[in-house]
Amino acid sequence: MRAVLALAGKDLRLLFRDRGDVFFTFVFPVILAIFFGFVFGGGGGSSRIDVALVVEGESRIAAGIAADLAADAAFEVQRMDTREAAVDAVRAGRVAAAVVLPATMQDGVDGLFSGRGIPIEAIVDPSHRAEAGLIQGKLNELAFRQFPRMLADRAQMSRLFAGARRSFAEADGMTASQKLLAAGMVAAGESFMNSVNPADPAVPANPAATGVGPDGAAPSADGAAAAAWSPVDVQIAELPPRAGRPRSSFDVTFPQGLVWGLAGCITAFAASIVTERSRGTLARLRLAPIGPAQLVAGKGLACFAAALVVQALLIGLAVVGFGSSIAQPLMLAVACVAGAFAFSGLAMLLAGFCRTEAEANGAGRGAILILALIGGGSIPLFFMPPVLRTLSFGSPFRWVVAAVEGPFWRDTPLSDQIVPLVVLLAIGALGFLAGMRGVGRPFGR
Repeated sequence: MRAVLALAGKDLRLLFRDRGDVFFTFVFPVILAIFFGFVFGGGGGSSRIDVALVVEGESRIAAGIAADLAADAAFEVQRMDTREAAVDAVRAGRVAAAVVLPATMQDGVDGLFSGRGIPIEAIVDPSHRAEAGLIQGKLNELAFRQFPRMLADRAQMSRLFAGARRSFAEADGMTASQKLLAAGMVAAGESFMNSVNPADPAVPANPAATGVGPDGAAPSADGAAAAAWSPVDVQIAELPPRAGRPRSSFDVTFPQGLVWGLAGCITAFAASIVTERSRGTLARLRLAPIGPAQLVAGKGLACFAAALVVQALLIGLAVVGFGSSIAQPLMLAVACVAGAFAFSGLAMLLAGFCRTEAEANGAGRGAILILALIGGGSIPLFFMPPVLRTLSFGSPFRWVVAAVEGPFWRDTPLSDQIVPLVVLLAIGALGFLAGMRGVGRPFGR
């Protein structure tokens, strides 16, 4: 028994001496459990979709829709003055969609019994197609929620019935008797609504002047009509390309693949440096007149070149093989250089702090995987609760995607591209500095 216990103790000591094994045995499962706990509602708060809201007409309908949209737990609403500003926010990736309440909403309400629908428009980022269905469903829900308030508004119902009478009177395909019968039905409906909804002196004659409905809440209504008539007409459109450039779905997916190519460069070069250290290659190189800074610069340059080749390969494949187009070629080149610099700096950082091959292949790859998870590389940021979406700003994955998408297909203004580029350059610089200290540490003994 003593021999068995001795062997077990020896193996446990070996396990705890290897930080890579310790990480994947004890730490990584805890991180995954906490991460997915937050994702699926474990105390991180509910995920909300960022939308830009534009109200083009000052009507009671628009005021009510805007108020209910802002109060809905599924959305984080940013009010904007113009449709163009909202579309630019979608193009820059600051919001997932732009919701426009057009000035014709009131006309749609007045002509509701005439076969028209209440129009609502939404412009969706093509990289957020998963949210498009939810946005459309939510807008329909919020619109239909307003009908009880609308029916309680006598002034609104009077305009509605008047529109119905006018529509029947002008209909070309109806006989005189049919028009008379339809007018009688409209009159009966109006009489019934007046009987169940008597005049309330507390309700202003012009509800739009106060923006408050008869129930004390901000009123609203909206609708959608498609091929078959519906009282609500929610029209979902994808972000239009600028300058007539074509856009394919691969414009969205290739930046994601590019990030994983950069992640492969990190792990490959970090592991190779650690292997050379453990086998004494770095010690022999130190006998030559090569300092730690030169050593890290040389290794980093190789990783930088490989990262550029990976990016050029993927972007070239997207353009040549899948019909993608580059909106801003020069800025895309700058973004690729910044991304290669950032990820080669991360490779030097991992190489400097990993002492064994197991650590580089274990803990190093695990750290990259965690950054990918937090940065939206595996699970879209839309599905994450606010706390994880905030943490994603610390992941280089998020920043390199933002830097590449801007000039690749979003065609965002230069002012919106500066922040991702600066962040990537800072990540690369800090990585090289920390890596130089770590790689040079054995030589200082």
